[in-house]
Amino acid sequence: MTKRARALIALVGAALLAAAPMVASAQPFSGPMGVTGRWAIDLSRSKFNAALTGPPPLSGELDVTIDDGKALAWTLVEVDEAGVAALQFAHAVLDGPPTQAVVNLNLVKISVQRVGQSAVTVTTHGEQGSRHQSMKVTRTDPDTLLVEQDIDGRPGPPDQTLILTRVK
Repeated sequence: MTKRARALIALVGAALLAAAPMVASAQPFSGPMGVTGRWAIDLSRSKFNAALTGPPPLSGELDVTIDDGKALAWTLVEVDEAGVAALQFAHAVLDGPPTQAVVNLNLVKISVQRVGQSAVTVTTHGEQGSRHQSMKVTRTDPDTLLVEQDIDGRPGPPDQTLILTRVK
């Protein structure tokens, strides 16, 4: 084999190795997000929109019971001066069809779509198929969740931004 042929083979091999990470990143996201456990809303770091949702809660806790890479299940309880401000129960297949969830004692349809290895978008679907609310939830580090909420359905920055920290 000539020097020129060896150099060409080495160049092609190097190009294939350089492209391998790009091919791997094109794969669909899979596996758990690493969010199982209890999380508390960090009220001082969160940004609430009282005009859209009312006054901020006094406290809030998210309990994620299933995070197996196929589905997510959670319970969210927020407390205000009058007692329970918000209550949510959901169990949804990742990247699956809309499913029923309970939000403030109302049955709603939600869907959960992966948008990153450690991020999902949860969308609440209205009766006519229109979106009422969406939330992008991202695990920014092992003990922090960033929740960017779009409540009004209008383009632009998130209407609310919540920071949750791992309790256990």
